[in-house]
Amino acid sequence: MQLNSFDHIILLAHGSPDPKWKEPFEVITSNIVEKVGRDSVSLAFMELTSPTLEDVIASLPQSKKKLAVLPLFLAVGRHLRHDVPAQIKSINDAQALDITLLPPIGDDDAVRNAIEQSIIYRLGD
Repeated sequence: MQLNSFDHIILLAHGSPDPKWKEPFEVITSNIVEKVGRDSVSLAFMELTSPTLEDVIASLPQSKKKLAVLPLFLAVGRHLRHDVPAQIKSINDAQALDITLLPPIGDDDAVRNAIEQSIIYRLGD
């Protein structure tokens, strides 16, 4: 996926009522924003945490019409099969946007390899 294929990418994490839970996602997003610019990437949460996907989209300039949602999930489950697509459809219908739901970050070989290496490291001497 090329960043220039979309007007804006929204990183989507699950969410939690615990405010500390979102800190790693905010650090990751901040590091990415330093590299590609705030105009290109935002962070949203599916539930229980703000900003929501709707909040982020509402904050974008109206010129941002072609959006991508990159789930920071390890695998496709009920949320990515049903909840998030329904949420995106509702936003698309209401605002005439072109929002693409990308595969979750856990589908990326580099992410799986990094997890495997971390586990191997922790199991080692």
